[in-house]
Amino acid sequence: MLHRDQEIVVQVLQVLDALLLCLALYLAHTFRLDILPILKGIEVTTDPGIASYYWAIVLLIPLGPLVLERQDIYRLHVEQGFLQRVWRIFKAVFILLVLLTIFMVTLRIPQDTIYRMAFVIFVPLATSLIALREYFFQLWLKGRGNRLVARQQVLLCGIGGEREKWKQEMNKVPGGAYKIMEEVDLSQISHQDFIDKLHNHSVDIVIFMVDHTNLPEIRDSLIACESEGIEAWVSADFFGTSLARPSFDEFLQRPLLVFRSTPDASFELVIKRMIDIVGSLTLIVLLSPLFLALFLIIRFQDGSPVFFRQKRSGLFGRPFTMIKYRSMVMNAEQVRAKLQEQNQMSGPVFKVEDDPRVTRLGKWMRRTSIDELPQLWNVLRGQMSLVGPRPLPLYETENFESFAHRRRMSVKPGLTCLWQISGRNKIKDFRDWVELDLEYIDNWSLWLDIKILLKTIPVVLFGKGAS
Repeated sequence: MLHRDQEIVVQVLQVLDALLLCLALYLAHTFRLDILPILKGIEVTTDPGIASYYWAIVLLIPLGPLVLERQDIYRLHVEQGFLQRVWRIFKAVFILLVLLTIFMVTLRIPQDTIYRMAFVIFVPLATSLIALREYFFQLWLKGRGNRLVARQQVLLCGIGGEREKWKQEMNKVPGGAYKIMEEVDLSQISHQDFIDKLHNHSVDIVIFMVDHTNLPEIRDSLIACESEGIEAWVSADFFGTSLARPSFDEFLQRPLLVFRSTPDASFELVIKRMIDIVGSLTLIVLLSPLFLALFLIIRFQDGSPVFFRQKRSGLFGRPFTMIKYRSMVMNAEQVRAKLQEQNQMSGPVFKVEDDPRVTRLGKWMRRTSIDELPQLWNVLRGQMSLVGPRPLPLYETENFESFAHRRRMSVKPGLTCLWQISGRNKIKDFRDWVELDLEYIDNWSLWLDIKILLKTIPVVLFGKGAS
């Protein structure tokens, strides 16, 4: 199944699952209201009504498919046993219950307006409904290949080794939706022979494996497929990239094969930016008394300026002015050269334990990371994100020892990241720091951001790994 076709199927499943989650909540409420009292022999005194759960429904519709996707429920080409998938569905529903509980406490939903037992009943009901949907979907997926009218007949064109790889992979596609009619090497047959094979096998799809030597044959064969309305797939893995993910696009009506090693534009990235805006704005408002108090304390204890501004490398190295509360003496940048011999970090980064430039108040602020709070303004402006690799000063990024280190700047810098929750200043090798940043970039997801944010809270509160 092509990626675009798979996306359509996944979107249909996500809409269906969102509806099933809402149905499960309604059934759970009905069970608690009408059936559970009969089973226990108790009298119902209040009826909060399903309208009391509208806030939960509003949350379930977007969050449900997102959490299910994080549990790999929508990966169609992954071979998993049905019980494994049911277990993943249960975990996703349980996570949803935890999120609903957090929102219920945060929003201070009155306890007398809802049945808490309904949320407990919701878990097995939602798990059962989505597992049932998954069971029938897998039946449809497997049965599709048994219907001759739905099976697509394929002609493989390429050299022997590549054809064999394709054949093995296509045979693993659930449902047996593709039938390989013949395998050919375009350099060994004439153009007319190719056309005859299209006709003799009633081919639906031709797959071309591009080699540097067979471009002329592929061009003529593509024109033949175009003339007859036959779908043609061109395998474009001949560049041998190991990290960049290829995608096909167009610009100014010109076809492009795009290679990306960073997260592609997606709905998840839109949500990430919304979380950045709402989160930074909310924290700025809630922490405004603390901002004012720190401003006054620093002003009267250490003098002006209160804020430390420095040019840092942002997305793809573009400089921006990062803001922090000043935690060092005023001539800290001038003194840095004298302390270079005490640098404890390998590579271009400068870190000194018990840095003499740090003020007494600055030591406390650094231990709790309070000095970083003004960067919420950078997040709100879009220069940074709540989660992302920490931005480095320009003089450090200019001295990177490896071009690969610059890939950590291929996403927006952030307030916190894997490095922040993995020991911070206990990490002495810059390569280990970069490795954590690249691990974040290569495995990015909205759920990973949420986990990092949650793990950052105890790290900040207890000053773990900070100095």
